[in-house]
Amino acid sequence: MFSEIHVPRSLRQILAQHINPTEELVRDLEQAARLVQVEKGEAVVRQGELCNVFVFNRRGLFRVCNVTDGVEDTILFGTSGDVFTSLHSYYAKEPSIFSLVAVEDSEVWLVSYDRMRDLESRHPALIAWMRSLLIEQTYGFEKRYTFFNNKTAEERLLNFMRISSGTLRRTSVKYISSIVPLKYIAQYLKITQSTLSRLRKKLVTSNR
Repeated sequence: MFSEIHVPRSLRQILAQHINPTEELVRDLEQAARLVQVEKGEAVVRQGELCNVFVFNRRGLFRVCNVTDGVEDTILFGTSGDVFTSLHSYYAKEPSIFSLVAVEDSEVWLVSYDRMRDLESRHPALIAWMRSLLIEQTYGFEKRYTFFNNKTAEERLLNFMRISSGTLRRTSVKYISSIVPLKYIAQYLKITQSTLSRLRKKLVTSNR
């Protein structure tokens, strides 16, 4: 789910990825949203805590991660135009099982669950938008499962480069690592950082 990392996305543009929003819906969502600056390394949603907001990524790069038995795993990356919340919190009022952490200084809009539910009651199109968003995110998790099924470490890295759109698709392996720290890419690919470094050197050498 990579778009142009540094190109700001308006709330209208984010909604328009799934629906054709009315002027009234856009206006009401803008009034409900709070623009927040997020520093590199800061978590907008924290694992183990109840989430109560939808996060609309205006500009920047985030990672979705989980820590189990002291081992951290990077699940997904998200850029400008992406939306995140904890379904555990939204649906069942349970603590989030993921954290959403900024990889670089970013900007997001936050809309509380109460405000979103109020908007849903007045704008049926927003319900259609949320359904499409949830389908897209479920599809993304399924693709990640397929992504790792019976793939070697090198195939995972090549697939990562291939499926990443926007900035990361157009750039070299060296530039990818300048955007996302190697340890997070290694977590995402489920390989060691040393293996990733070796594969990067191999690919850079073969592309000369």
